[in-house]
Amino acid sequence: MNDIRFVSLSIPALRRELLESSRPELRGTAWALCAQDAGVHAKIDDVSDAARELGVEPGMRLSEVRRRFPKIMVHAPDPRAAVAFRRILSSLCEARTPVWEVAGDSAWMDLSGTVHLFGGDWESWALRLRDDLARACGVRGVVLAAAPTRGVAEILSRIPCGEAIRLCQPGQEMATLEHVSLESVPWLPRIVRERLERLGLRTLSDIRRQPRQFLRLHMGPHGERLSALAAGIDSDSASRSKGVSVDMVLPRDEVDRRTLRSAVHELADRLAFALREKSLGARELSLRVSWADGQELSAHDRPVPPLESFLPLRESAWRLLAQLDSRRVAVRSFRLVADRTYELSGQEDLFATTESVEQRRLGEALDKVRRRMGFEAVRNGLVMG
Repeated sequence: MNDIRFVSLSIPALRRELLESSRPELRGTAWALCAQDAGVHAKIDDVSDAARELGVEPGMRLSEVRRRFPKIMVHAPDPRAAVAFRRILSSLCEARTPVWEVAGDSAWMDLSGTVHLFGGDWESWALRLRDDLARACGVRGVVLAAAPTRGVAEILSRIPCGEAIRLCQPGQEMATLEHVSLESVPWLPRIVRERLERLGLRTLSDIRRQPRQFLRLHMGPHGERLSALAAGIDSDSASRSKGVSVDMVLPRDEVDRRTLRSAVHELADRLAFALREKSLGARELSLRVSWADGQELSAHDRPVPPLESFLPLRESAWRLLAQLDSRRVAVRSFRLVADRTYELSGQEDLFATTESVEQRRLGEALDKVRRRMGFEAVRNGLVMG
């Protein structure tokens, strides 16, 4: 396993398992999981096995389920359980490697330089991690996949094949991904999936048969990433352009969450200014946190639409900060990076709202002052939230 560098973990039914773990009386009964804050547009997120046997499926409207299946109990996800789970998983990852990332119902780890610690026995390593998660929080539906590249490992952990522990040996990337559905590629936007469907491209082997120029013409950067992935190449490194980054060392090690959000607010303002000066937008944002004990961790976001102004950039940065809030240790510094950048066309958006136009004008006014007197001359006073 010396060449197996990346491990990806996914839990397809995480919220359902967390609720059953905290409420054992739900096991074996017919119930559905739904975040009901969407009102009449709410849809079922997940269902128990007993509810599925009755005909209830994820994606059904809540109103339809209540009409057709009046005896089905509907429960909301427990956000506190999700936060607790993220902290447990973070601690388990941290105990195994210094480079890891937890996001939602998934995680990945870079095992470079750590294989000798467990003798290269991948299956035993994976079983121990699954057992530790089951004991700590009752979650058992964990899928673990290992591969030489992160992209291949992430996709393997999402393929619905019934195996809980999966391995791709070096040199077997193309053969492993031969018939993988494009539905298992986590970073593909919905609009690109629909375009691929219209073109009759449904698997990575279909992608491999297409010229790279054809994929780039119809899907842009997503086509290039798919072409690299279908060839077994690390799609992230193959597609990432030079990023723009900003750093901040806090005046003192800080644990107060409001202070940390304020710091990320300022960091996003600096990054937005740097992007505007270069007339760039960004398709990916990453935030790296350095804690007082020397631990570092980063999280990534690929927002749709891409980032071209301060407020969307700040909201994305705040989401990343929330993902990384998994340790009870003071934060020492931040690094915010805009990746996969592209040149802005300079054309006016015909569908821009009045608010977005006002924000753009405010940004332009701030830029003029900062160019003349320095960035620190004026502070962005948009609501902190």
